[in-house]
Amino acid sequence: MTLESVIAPLLPALIRLGPEDVPLQTPLQWPIVAEDGALLLNTGTIVRDESTRNFLFAHFEPHRRRDAEAPRESRDADASREAGPLKLDDIGLAIGARVGLRATVGAGSAMYASRVIGFSSGRRDGERALFVTQPVMSGVDRLDLIHGEQVEMVALSGRGVFRFACTVDALCREPFNYVVLSEPGGIRRLRARKFARMPTRLAARFSAEGASQPLGQMGRVCDISPYGMSLAVVEPSAQLGERLRVSFHFNTDDIDVHIDTHAIVRHVGTSDGAQQSAAYGLEFEALEPSQRIALKSFMAEHS
Repeated sequence: MTLESVIAPLLPALIRLGPEDVPLQTPLQWPIVAEDGALLLNTGTIVRDESTRNFLFAHFEPHRRRDAEAPRESRDADASREAGPLKLDDIGLAIGARVGLRATVGAGSAMYASRVIGFSSGRRDGERALFVTQPVMSGVDRLDLIHGEQVEMVALSGRGVFRFACTVDALCREPFNYVVLSEPGGIRRLRARKFARMPTRLAARFSAEGASQPLGQMGRVCDISPYGMSLAVVEPSAQLGERLRVSFHFNTDDIDVHIDTHAIVRHVGTSDGAQQSAAYGLEFEALEPSQRIALKSFMAEHS
């Protein structure tokens, strides 16, 4: 079974657990949820003794999400069953999608921001070219590319975060500056997106954990699911794994819903000079069941 088979549904497939699946005195490698998906124990929680574990199974029906982080042996076994190399269609790139681009020679580790503006029709060998805007970085000169050089790309799509390589096929100046790249090769999925997200535009307030001015910064919710969201901010300062407090409102079934919660930074996007923003990929740390239901209702109304 591949990860793709569980990304599309709004509610992921669940695997029922037995007592032998829940280790004692060891941090959990994945969250434990109830049969309806409600969170019981979060990742990193330690089940301290057998009586605690017995209580868990006596009062709940513990499950884990099929696409949750499994022990290393299971991950290695799943990887060995992957059906061949990933292709461009597997990434799920859409026109307008943000991508990061850096030269593999002479540019250090600097990642420049770009956007997908199109794809060519299939060539004789079936490959398609990728068209992107001129890579830019706020406060830095544009990235000058050379025909034939290889570049490294990072893309965030509805299916996950991907890294791949392309060759510069052409540099175009009319009607504006853009780059023609070869079909991606050496594609690697860095993180699978567990749940489908819906594009949206909601105002949000946020702050870093422990900030002296709680919810003192403004952001915009770009897309959302019952388990996470993309938050556009003026200038990202949080690092992967850090926590943010986020607050936003929406309306569903004529009811105003206010969510004020903590979220974990799972992705930090590159700055987009044109939009004067960058985006965090956030995973909600804990939401009340009623709030998740409200989010699902909101998505159903606007999908």
